[in-house]
Amino acid sequence: MELITLEVQSERAVIVPGAGCQCLSYRAGTLEVIAGPASPDAWREHPHRGGIPILFPWPSRVAGARFTFEGREYRLPVNEPARGNAIHGFACERAFRVTRRGPYFVTAILDSSDYSDLDAIWPWPFTLEIDYEVGNGLRLKARLTNTGDSIMPFGFGAHPYFHAPLNPKGSRDAMLIQLDADAQWALDARLVPTGSLDPLSGKFDLRAPRAIGTDTYDDVFRMAPVSTDATSTARARLIDPSMKIAVEVRADAVFGEFVVFAPPNNPVVALEPYTCAPDAFNLAARGVAAGMRLLAPGQTFEASFEIRVSVP
Repeated sequence: MELITLEVQSERAVIVPGAGCQCLSYRAGTLEVIAGPASPDAWREHPHRGGIPILFPWPSRVAGARFTFEGREYRLPVNEPARGNAIHGFACERAFRVTRRGPYFVTAILDSSDYSDLDAIWPWPFTLEIDYEVGNGLRLKARLTNTGDSIMPFGFGAHPYFHAPLNPKGSRDAMLIQLDADAQWALDARLVPTGSLDPLSGKFDLRAPRAIGTDTYDDVFRMAPVSTDATSTARARLIDPSMKIAVEVRADAVFGEFVVFAPPNNPVVALEPYTCAPDAFNLAARGVAAGMRLLAPGQTFEASFEIRVSVP
């Protein structure tokens, strides 16, 4: 499986187009930021447990692996059997084709017409291009085009895993999380939004930096409106006080939700930008506005975010 190294000055990223076009690692100076899988081949068993998995055509969970759109029910493969859900789409499970590359950038495409089996999973033809660029941060840009003849529902997201702590000699408990959120989606036992939003309180109020301590997270937050000022603060931050360093995820305004994932017994934290809440298709069918997007035939949608290392 081909590994593409992007490098400029003291920054280095490794991209694996054949493994869902994920970023295997990103280094800024001597700091290893991204917690990637043990190897590119480990991706085959767990496509979204390390690196930066691409989440499309739905991020997170679709309840019961089924949804209704325009009066028709669609069934999806169950890949979270413990809860009976479909999770994170299928883009992270597919090989992308490289269409452009240079010393510090690469573009790869997932064309649904290359995979005949996708017709049974997702009846809307599409192309999804992913651009990576390194230099003063790591940037990812997605460009989605509806190549079919009917309106396509979709959501897009990414799942960057960060080392926690960033300092190998530091403590995960001491790591701080900050998030520019204004509400939290209430979740049921399957970790699917109920459709209601809760005010931020306790460990879920991350508007000011909060130490992880012994807490765990697998939670969905609605983001506060993003300033149009190019100098506006980061939308999500992971801070290692032992190094006085912060990793920031700065996302376009189209990313209306973020998931914070800090699992037990695993030294990682994921700060995940989503264009919609989990289960957005089913929420939309119930009349709940949760960010589901519609793409007309021939139309293109773009979204981007960047990861930077800074001093908090």
